[in-house]
Amino acid sequence: MRILAIVILAALLAVATIGCGQLEETPPSQATPVGSPGAETPAPSAKIIKNLAYIESMFYGYSDDADPEDEGIEISLLWYDTNSEWIYFRDVPISVDIEIYLRHYDFKIGEYILGERVYSGRAHIDSSASDIRIPFADINVAPSEDWDSGLGKLTIHTPRQGDYSIEGPILDLSPDVE
Repeated sequence: MRILAIVILAALLAVATIGCGQLEETPPSQATPVGSPGAETPAPSAKIIKNLAYIESMFYGYSDDADPEDEGIEISLLWYDTNSEWIYFRDVPISVDIEIYLRHYDFKIGEYILGERVYSGRAHIDSSASDIRIPFADINVAPSEDWDSGLGKLTIHTPRQGDYSIEGPILDLSPDVE
């Protein structure tokens, strides 16, 4: 009788543990990553983000000190499930390829013109709460250049759910110069 009680208790504990958290061992069918032909297949034991459907990004300035001037660009990633609800996770190794381009609005043709690439790099994060910071010193643009803004292009590499691509506007590519 004691053995049966221990087995039942262990089974209940296992079921309760499996049902918690945002990570699971098999990818959901709703996920829609961008295909990446030739990408390396991760180990079957790699964690995934449960119900990941899409990712959005926000680019904005950050300041590390008391003055109001920004020191660089901060990138926040917003992770969503199939119901457009935020997803929170941790301990999932993710790499993000980042490219930043100059851009200028041409009023004659009514659209943005993409300029040269002024930054290229890779960041590594492991949770939905991780932000990425790029100091202005690492962005190769002279403050006097006549460009309205920038465009950030991100490729987010998840362990088993493929790659996701995002683009977003960046308002300031250098500190304000008076």
